[in-house]
Amino acid sequence: MIAATELAIIDVLKAAGDDGVLGYRYVVLDTFPDEFEEYLREIRNLRTPAAWAVFLGLSDGSDESDDAGWHGKARFALVVAASNLRNEQQTRHGDGSVPGSYQLAIDAIRLLTRDDLGLDLVEPITVRGARLVARSDQMVKQKLSLMAIELECRLPLGVFADPDEGGFLQLHVDWDVPPFGNVLPPLPATNPDAADLIEVPQ
Repeated sequence: MIAATELAIIDVLKAAGDDGVLGYRYVVLDTFPDEFEEYLREIRNLRTPAAWAVFLGLSDGSDESDDAGWHGKARFALVVAASNLRNEQQTRHGDGSVPGSYQLAIDAIRLLTRDDLGLDLVEPITVRGARLVARSDQMVKQKLSLMAIELECRLPLGVFADPDEGGFLQLHVDWDVPPFGNVLPPLPATNPDAADLIEVPQ
């Protein structure tokens, strides 16, 4: 569910661009890279508009006796990036034809606020804040301006199935020893080299 939410945030921006809602399309939409400065260094000339989503953490968990099961307050960040060759101010403000980072952030906030992303969230997206990202060496070189938007929602993480209600009862494994390839689907095989049957205690 965490990964699905991260990707769904990106999908909202893509759909809005594809549908002509924004007046522009994102060139880069992805999850946030581990080493962002190195990522920029390798790309050398990031094409924008660009955006990355990343999971920040879970808190305030609650275990409910319903289909949602355990759910918690999840925090995500959406980082949007704009570039402009004219000057640093216009990377933020835009120039009338190319949006700046402020416009990207405002549009993303409008799109995501109160959106459940089609995931049946316990509580939909709320925006907790937005701020400029301090410019690194690569951001300066590539004339980039980034805004980080903090998002929050309540994610349902589900419940484990009750064995009495047809859940996970046993695991059957057929072994090909050594792996000669004579044990093939469909399983269980007629003549496996070895077999295990693990049953869950009731």
